[in-house]
Amino acid sequence: MAGPTVRAIYTDDTGTDRVIRMPAWEGALQTPGTPTTEPQLPRGYARRKRYYRVTSTGREGSITVLDVGHALWTDPPGTAISIPVLGSGTAAASTLAGATGEKRRSV
Repeated sequence: MAGPTVRAIYTDDTGTDRVIRMPAWEGALQTPGTPTTEPQLPRGYARRKRYYRVTSTGREGSITVLDVGHALWTDPPGTAISIPVLGSGTAAASTLAGATGEKRRSV
């Protein structure tokens, strides 16, 4: 994670709110919520991710999706989004690609 981070509320697949730390720019694309008494995400969990491709460069990346009801999760591949370019103050035109659901290992 490069740049500043924020604490956010992540709703896991069981519907339980958990606290995670994520890059501030990812939080700005969603409504992260302010954690109060929520527990940390347990070890062995891999967060759900949505992938994107920057249109001009072909660079690929991923975003942690805080809730399955958010448009970042439900929008189809090819949907246009703007991804902030770290440190530049500008945004890069991008398109959504595939997704990886939450994974949990018994540790």
